[in-house]
Amino acid sequence: MYKSSLLVLCCFLPWITPSVGQSVCGNDQYNPALSMCCNEVVQPKSGFQPSCCGTRGYDARLSICCANNIQPRSGIQPSCCGAIGYDAAFSMCCSGTIQPRSGIQPSCCGRIGYDAAFRKCCDDRLC
Repeated sequence: MYKSSLLVLCCFLPWITPSVGQSVCGNDQYNPALSMCCNEVVQPKSGFQPSCCGTRGYDARLSICCANNIQPRSGIQPSCCGAIGYDAAFSMCCSGTIQPRSGIQPSCCGRIGYDAAFRKCCDDRLC
């Protein structure tokens, strides 16, 4: 009985106390110099700016995380519209729809983009 208790303690001790230089992610140990913990899933670090998108790893200098969906980072102002990436310098997100940014005062009226300098929005409709 003593040997089996010692065996159980021996086998579970590494999960309770990480080794020197190790961290715990969920039920796994990992080396934080080489890997990262993304929502309790160990992922390898890669790229210039390793980041997590849900349970997946990605390079935040090349991609953007939109609603746990990795999208290419492009344009002057990379942004998200729901799970889709877009450039906020030239477009805008209107209730989940990407619309072109144009006019003096680009604004949204519901899902429609418009120029607020020349039109009005009344209850999500242009009036």
